[in-house]
Amino acid sequence: MFVCWSQGCRHTVPLDCEPGEGFNKYSNLKLPDTQRSWYNMTMTLVECEKMCKRNCSCTSYTNANISGSGSGCLLWFGDLLDIRTVMGHFLSVRILADILPLFVYL
Repeated sequence: MFVCWSQGCRHTVPLDCEPGEGFNKYSNLKLPDTQRSWYNMTMTLVECEKMCKRNCSCTSYTNANISGSGSGCLLWFGDLLDIRTVMGHFLSVRILADILPLFVYL
């Protein structure tokens, strides 16, 4: 399960880094604060997802450059801070294999 509040979002059940974990893509978001993030402008989005899956502390990913077809890789680690619904970017958020993603707003 995933909990969101005015400042950000976090998992209520810790990720267990199992092979079945995947990502849900959420659209029209302001990207989270990049304080706990990492980027690489030469990676593809497919490489970005694979890198996030290999790192158990990686919680989400997206393109680093949103112009055109998008390029680069931007990864987040830990809570997703300062995330909001707006017309904007997409964010792929890591979820447990056996839990449907539910958003609870506080």
